[in-house]
Amino acid sequence: MSNTTKGKPSKKTTIINQCKINDFNAMMKEAGEAMDRVLARRKKDLENWGNDEQEEFYAIFGSKGARLVHVNMPIKGVENIVEIKALDVMKDCIRRLCEIKKKLTTDSYINLIYDPDNPEAPTNSKIPRDPNLPDTFCAYVNPEQQDNYKVNIGINFTGRINAKNMRACGEVMGESSRVSTLCHEISHFKKKFVDSSLGGMGTVDYDVDGHRREPTEEDKWTLIEHQSGAMKLIDKGSENVFDNSYNIEKYFEIIV
Repeated sequence: MSNTTKGKPSKKTTIINQCKINDFNAMMKEAGEAMDRVLARRKKDLENWGNDEQEEFYAIFGSKGARLVHVNMPIKGVENIVEIKALDVMKDCIRRLCEIKKKLTTDSYINLIYDPDNPEAPTNSKIPRDPNLPDTFCAYVNPEQQDNYKVNIGINFTGRINAKNMRACGEVMGESSRVSTLCHEISHFKKKFVDSSLGGMGTVDYDVDGHRREPTEEDKWTLIEHQSGAMKLIDKGSENVFDNSYNIEKYFEIIV
């Protein structure tokens, strides 16, 4: 006789398991709806383009809307640099983010939440992890995706205080929020190979000195160092603020 028994999960266990799933989905639904509101507000700001909107734009980017910015609009993978007004760069940014956001569903957000302080926590993701993946992070994407976009979500997206006593994504909207983080990540998606008017912006995480990080280069800088690099670009009035994801996300750190 076997000492093991077979049976169905109790109703209580089923409810608890469903709540774990629903909590993640609810968090992403809330963040997604807030992102829609933030994008709509920024779209309206750029259309109105009054003195207040222009001053805020300059304060965030260190460039005026009329400035001509060099932007790569590749033709089937071949570099094609064009000049576009900074105002139009951000209008195009919002259009791209909105188009990608419309395609995102609950399944587009991959739950990779893992608590290193509680490795046995039942809320830890059961999805196999890349061995090179850090235990804690907010979110990341594969910028090469051309469709069926996925956004990987880590434990810091929940507002967890990390080992350096820093909190990211503690709020849905505002500075270092879930919305600004999603805008940051979605901006990484590259322009589509077949039509560069589609896809993301193809932004990169610039380093602590405000230099463009190569795709193969290890990201060894902290959040604060990345933000410091973004400030350096603003201070020297660099057009690269429109290529650096840490500068782009600043425009979406608002509460509406």
